[in-house]
Amino acid sequence: MKKLFLTLLGIIAFTTILFAQEDIKTYNGKISKVKVYMVQANVEKTTMFPLKKGNNEVILSGNSVYMQTESLQFTSDNDFIITDFTPYSQYVNPKPPTEEKLPLEKRNKLKVLRDSIELLYYNNADSYALTSILNKEKIVLENMKVISQPQLVDSIPKIKDALSYYRIKMLEVTKMLQKETIEINKRNQLTANINNQINLILQGEAKQEPSRNEYYIRLNIYSEKDIPQCKLSYSYNVTGVSWQPYYDVKFTKPTNPVAFVLKAQLTQQTGEDWNDVNLVFSTEQPNDQRVLGELYPYYLRERTPINLKQNLRGTGRAESAMQDDMEIQSISMSEKSVSNATNYSKMTVSQITMLGKEYEVGMKHSIPSDGKAKTISLETKKTPTDYKHYSIPKIDKSAYISALLPDWESLELMDATGKIYLEGSYINDTYINSNSTLDTLNLSIGADKRVAVDRKLTKSKPEKVGLLSSNAETIITITITVKNNNQTSIDLNLVDQIPLSNADNITITAGNLSKAAYDEKTGKLTWDLKFNPLEAKTIIFNYTVRHPKNANLFFN
Repeated sequence: MKKLFLTLLGIIAFTTILFAQEDIKTYNGKISKVKVYMVQANVEKTTMFPLKKGNNEVILSGNSVYMQTESLQFTSDNDFIITDFTPYSQYVNPKPPTEEKLPLEKRNKLKVLRDSIELLYYNNADSYALTSILNKEKIVLENMKVISQPQLVDSIPKIKDALSYYRIKMLEVTKMLQKETIEINKRNQLTANINNQINLILQGEAKQEPSRNEYYIRLNIYSEKDIPQCKLSYSYNVTGVSWQPYYDVKFTKPTNPVAFVLKAQLTQQTGEDWNDVNLVFSTEQPNDQRVLGELYPYYLRERTPINLKQNLRGTGRAESAMQDDMEIQSISMSEKSVSNATNYSKMTVSQITMLGKEYEVGMKHSIPSDGKAKTISLETKKTPTDYKHYSIPKIDKSAYISALLPDWESLELMDATGKIYLEGSYINDTYINSNSTLDTLNLSIGADKRVAVDRKLTKSKPEKVGLLSSNAETIITITITVKNNNQTSIDLNLVDQIPLSNADNITITAGNLSKAAYDEKTGKLTWDLKFNPLEAKTIIFNYTVRHPKNANLFFN
């Protein structure tokens, strides 16, 4: 295979010059393979044409309007030289077919329609003549003495007779004019409709193919001998295309591994349809001109402190911030989706490249240039998983199941959204962060309704501290009850908290914490519990709050 990629001595201009193509044969390349990058694609085409000994001129047509001319490359097994090539565009306006080439049925219909128009024109001609006469009659009536010069009429009876005649004739003439005008307008509208039908017949085929710009490549080729059939392959990059990865994360039985089905959501508006082509999806990004920067001196400056607690409270995240350690990455969705992964994804061949990864799809696809998204399965990978329950009953009296994947790095996952399925049913959405430094990937599956969680708060009556003191003490007791209604054992991570104080006149003292792991800086309490089937446990902890006796405090 000999590469014919040319570095031209001059600048290859991408112009809209119209070349005379009458004496130059034009060939349309067929797309054989498309490598889809994140925001563009590389299109490979092949075509066949004869070459004579000496200089030849060939035009390649049917190329994308978004072709990047600097990316053009040519390849062939034949012995010839492309001395130069020039890409250019030409506006194409499809011509309607001539009437002689129309079917007999359509030609007969055209004759009937044109005869109808001729009859309408003939009738309108009579109406136009009549309206002209009627308008002249109106002028004569308006010039009668009794109307134009009534002072010259010498008797009242003559005036009465003349006015009566004027009234009767003027009404008669006006009605006739109105009638003829209505008929003329109807015929004109009917004529316009018939003309539209004629145009639809004459231009019906052309209307299916809109006007467009076509992009060509003009080649000057030198061959040392006659070549009856020369095969030429060429490729170029195009914009107007993109793909996004996402996963179907499929859980079945607790003893089965979890399956990650990688899918590509592809859209393309390159101006040319991809019919029955081989597809390769790549995570590389061509023309990415980023380079390693340079480290400059870094100067520390005093910054205005941010009230983190106030910000959290303002965004409604003060309590939900405690879930961060759980690393639950899912986002609940109300709409349902359907997983359509099959063994088809096993046909995909993947390989690591210098700047990313490629997925060569096992079957050919047809992707029209309509901008509509099409989903294609790429590959399926499986890994063992462990399951653990999490609960923060202060926020939600539910226990959520999370899948723990200790060997997730071996999956070579991409940064992508995902849809979680449990035994074939859609649960929620998640996001896969491939840049995580954690040894175990944690995916939230959803709430386990077979685990019952309850939390109750009781407080003692405030008791005065000392005879002369203005302070009082209140004891807060939290009772958490958990029952595992599953027929299998579960591990549960239970989280609660003791409040903190930033006021000098309010102090909080931890009491019996029921063997919880206590973080004094955050007030967080954590229990790692194991439940047997149908087992129930109760966790009781308390703390004491010393405060001004008239203080109105909210305990939760």
